[in-house]
Amino acid sequence: MPERALIDGMPRTHGELRECVVLDAGREPVDERAYAQAIRRLMQGDAVELGRDHNAICYRAGLVATDGRPLAAVVKVPRMGPQRTNADTSFAWEARILASLPVAGIGAGPGLLGRVVAGGTHFLFMDEVPGRHPDPATHPLDAQTLHAILEQLYAMDARGLMHYDLKPANMLVDGTRVRFVDFEFARYRDVLETYTPASEAFCADYNVSGNPFFPGRSNVANFEFRALHFHLRDLAAAGADAEALIRHWLRARSGYHRRMAVFVAGLADSSATGMALAAGIAPGRVRDRLHAAAQHETMLADVFAQPHEAAARVERLLMAYRCAVFERDAAEIERLRQTIRAASGPDATRRGTLPGAYCQAVTRVVELVGRSS
Repeated sequence: MPERALIDGMPRTHGELRECVVLDAGREPVDERAYAQAIRRLMQGDAVELGRDHNAICYRAGLVATDGRPLAAVVKVPRMGPQRTNADTSFAWEARILASLPVAGIGAGPGLLGRVVAGGTHFLFMDEVPGRHPDPATHPLDAQTLHAILEQLYAMDARGLMHYDLKPANMLVDGTRVRFVDFEFARYRDVLETYTPASEAFCADYNVSGNPFFPGRSNVANFEFRALHFHLRDLAAAGADAEALIRHWLRARSGYHRRMAVFVAGLADSSATGMALAAGIAPGRVRDRLHAAAQHETMLADVFAQPHEAAARVERLLMAYRCAVFERDAAEIERLRQTIRAASGPDATRRGTLPGAYCQAVTRVVELVGRSS
């Protein structure tokens, strides 16, 4: 049932909404009356709740396009109360992000249908995304799904869009297709800003990428510590083969890094001058950094193609470390920092199990993630 505070605060006249105004139109033309009818069903308690978090509740809401076609839709309603983590209840930012996805060539999210206001409350209508949330007990991840996830993560990373909340509740798996929802905290970053002085502070973050030559944040890192860490932990607790899954993940990441190597190398020709101007440094220096970044991505691809036990262990520890910092668990942060240092220290390089450049990059990630605590 919808929260009473929302329903009771909405003005009605003889059971009708006094006003329903479309603020942002999406991919399908929908009349205000269709939105009003959907909101009316919501007010009457006839809508099925699909999920909720700190800031919103989502309901299934059938709509009708202006040409009479039915539209499978979800409506997002603000959830009021002290648990909120976002002061904005208008969904204006999320509507803007959803509208940008097709233009950016990102197929990871739902389509925007419309953002409307009725009775002083804002509603965000989106396509209903088919699928199920990953769950280690009822819908575990597998190699095929992990490849599909990385396809979407690459598309966002290559276009500078960070989702920031890739937890299982915001992921839907439908066969071989993976989609994400809840883009309220998503943000773009212009690639021209990559080498500006602000990059140093930007990288002191839970989501910092593992490439020291291309400073930025990574949706791969976000998915790992917001979702995959817990999935692996629960699989192991249930006696399932979590080690096999992390190897599937790293092999899938190998392909991601090969694509990133090509992408970053391409920037040396297409964007180095603009990046240099933004950063106030010589274009040649930027090109050198981009080529080094591409080489680092290739090195990661080689390391993960047939991942050694040592690499799998370090990557698993990094997921847990990012999560511990995010959760501000001081004792676990220190324990993991020491364990990672031992697993990726000089001995690993001397034994030839891990490349020195990889170990140095791991040390950088530990330092930068630690600054965000």
